[in-house]
Amino acid sequence: MKKWIANIALATSVFGATSAQAALPVTDWVGLVQTTRTAMQSLKTEVYENTNIVYQYKMMANQLLQATGLDAVALTEELDAIRDDIGKYETYGTSLKDLYGTVSDNADYLKKIQSMVVASGKTKEQWFDDQRKLLSNGDKTAKNLFSLGEQVFKNTQSVAQRRQKIQAQVKLSPTAQAAAQTTNQMLDVLASQNSDLLQLMSVRAQADADKDQQSVARETQSAEAMRAISTAQDEELRQLRARVFSRKLQAD
Repeated sequence: MKKWIANIALATSVFGATSAQAALPVTDWVGLVQTTRTAMQSLKTEVYENTNIVYQYKMMANQLLQATGLDAVALTEELDAIRDDIGKYETYGTSLKDLYGTVSDNADYLKKIQSMVVASGKTKEQWFDDQRKLLSNGDKTAKNLFSLGEQVFKNTQSVAQRRQKIQAQVKLSPTAQAAAQTTNQMLDVLASQNSDLLQLMSVRAQADADKDQQSVARETQSAEAMRAISTAQDEELRQLRARVFSRKLQAD
């Protein structure tokens, strides 16, 4: 986000040097920077700023609305696509909460997630093989995860296509250059967050699978222990009957 502010300031200086030579519409960069700073200050943590996908999309839409010198048709198409993505990611958030509850947004939790990935000791191929086994067993959670993952991959592809399209259509005035550059940076952040989202989903699924395996192991051990106790009791009863029968014979 700091890099984004620096790029805006750079675009302002470039535009200031050329504005006397060309009568181009000017974006209120001072107001934009102030608005951005206010929004940044309202965030509770750096982690939230870097991981909240819906927030990043809304910031990108706000940037496009304040930029001028862009083709009206391309701008409208981009805004509509962004708003559609906001709705999709809000749906993702609801689905994830339904599956796993609210995910904590602090750095300690993210570090814990990374350590879980390392501790799993499995390759990507092994993980997907585990998921295929879950699917074959009719596991509902695994099906939901694969459905969400497919949607995220499709969204990443559409983001790349939109990036290429907006680069080809915008007029490269200083203002438009800044808007296009900012949009590309936002899309880079979103692509990275898509990957993070899938990683979080995979780690949780792996944890669920491990938990199920541990539960089965405990049940197996419990059953074996019960059988051992039953066998021991049967043996004690047999010995007791043998002693009683022996004493009866001696008494006779």
